[in-house]
Amino acid sequence: MDNKGNNHNKENKQISVELPFVDRLKLLFGSGVIIILIFLIFKYLFFYVWPFLLAYIIAIAIEKPVNKLSKHLWNKKGLASTIIIIFLTIILLGIIVYILYMWIHELKLFIKNYDFYVVSVKQHCARICLDIDGWIGLRQGCCMDMMEKCFLSITDGFNSSTGLSIANKVVQVSFPVIVGIVTIIGSIIACIMSVVYLSGVLNKIRMWTQVTVFKEEVKVLTKALRNLLNVYFRIQLIIMAINSSICIIGLLIIKNSYAVILGILIGLIDALPIFGTGTVLIPWAIILLLLKNVKSATILIIVYIITYFVREIMESKCMGDKMGIAPFTMLMIIFVGILLYGIMGFILGPVSYVIAKALIGYLKTVIERDKIKKYEQL
Repeated sequence: MDNKGNNHNKENKQISVELPFVDRLKLLFGSGVIIILIFLIFKYLFFYVWPFLLAYIIAIAIEKPVNKLSKHLWNKKGLASTIIIIFLTIILLGIIVYILYMWIHELKLFIKNYDFYVVSVKQHCARICLDIDGWIGLRQGCCMDMMEKCFLSITDGFNSSTGLSIANKVVQVSFPVIVGIVTIIGSIIACIMSVVYLSGVLNKIRMWTQVTVFKEEVKVLTKALRNLLNVYFRIQLIIMAINSSICIIGLLIIKNSYAVILGILIGLIDALPIFGTGTVLIPWAIILLLLKNVKSATILIIVYIITYFVREIMESKCMGDKMGIAPFTMLMIIFVGILLYGIMGFILGPVSYVIAKALIGYLKTVIERDKIKKYEQL
């Protein structure tokens, strides 16, 4: 009996792996429909619903603190969530104000020393051009003359490319900026109001997902997205914070006056696919070597090596173990996401991949389950 049972299980496993041609066509067609639907939803609907999706995520994230606080506020979850949102908003605004203060302070330093920097850059460029003349065998000053001509042609082309005045250019640029700011403010207000509302109805939403016709699909999607939020985005934020701190420390060591603003910007660039900290640090180190500032160049190279290994080790270990996605695969996902969705592809690319993978896996399981049932009925 045991042998028969084992043989039966083996046959079931074989059926679950080796699907007939018709079932494989069903899986292929279903996968195509899933991928197309995900693309259309994120491409054309995400812009209109993202405040409410973000509100739902925030409501889930603060659910435990809201439940604890509401016990002391006559079980009024709306009031508890409002207090927590106000508290978190104050903290966030404090961080933003501090960063803006540092940026404005460093921007003032830059403007104050602008003339000095212009003269310094010209001197450094002249020195580098003289070295290039000597290496290539050109007459002295030839490289500098070519650089000045190129710079003049670029500036002349920019100035003559349009007949519009500077005022008209400012108006053209300002209008979309104002519209964008108003849209963002409106979206933030809608998000905050939605968080307050959703905090009080999360249990009802969970009850609905348990009785709906699509409860299995909802369960699969919820599990996949929770794993993505808990692992991928948390790892990216941690890596960004660590690498920004390392860059700031390195820039402080070389006594750069704009260490904070540049360190944060390099950390943000590092989070983008393909670019990384080397996009800024390696050319910077090469320029310093040409200027014979070996010490600062060496420090920047060391900073690049450290940030590179921080990202590689954390991504490989955490994402490979917890999400089953190799770093190179994730790089491709983000790159394709940016091609499809623009800059938001940095977030929507991984989300689309995780949703598609979860739904296609569920579809395959359903097809296999039906096949096994048919086999057992024979």
